[in-house]
Amino acid sequence: MTEDKKQALQDSGLIEWSVFSELVAMDEDEEGFSKSLFQTFVDQVLETFKEIDENLKNKNFDKVSSLGHYLKGSAAALGLEKISSQCERIQNYGRKNNFDNFEFKEKKEFENEDDKWEELIHDALDKARDWFVKSRKALNEYFEDDF
Repeated sequence: MTEDKKQALQDSGLIEWSVFSELVAMDEDEEGFSKSLFQTFVDQVLETFKEIDENLKNKNFDKVSSLGHYLKGSAAALGLEKISSQCERIQNYGRKNNFDNFEFKEKKEFENEDDKWEELIHDALDKARDWFVKSRKALNEYFEDDF
């Protein structure tokens, strides 16, 4: 990896560098190890986002919470903190716990409590997707590959 690519990824703010660099260091023992971890994660995220969407339609908040927890841990283990923090929101909102006292910029009226939680989860999910797209692009550039 060139120093420029390494510095660009560090400067992006998308990666917790201490975690990421430990994973990349494992490539010395097994070539391509870190890259395979990120490819697996990309596949997991794409599938899990679909599952969250499906369960959200059915207002299965327990399952949404579980899926958020799953992705939160996977993202954190790879140093993808921005994704992890949004998945933590999904996890908590699925439990109907506004742990971060999040409020929408514009006041919203909801017909019922479930609609409020659904909207909070959608907000977190949209942000998680956005951070995922940005992180994936940065990792594609770093690894010179297409995840």
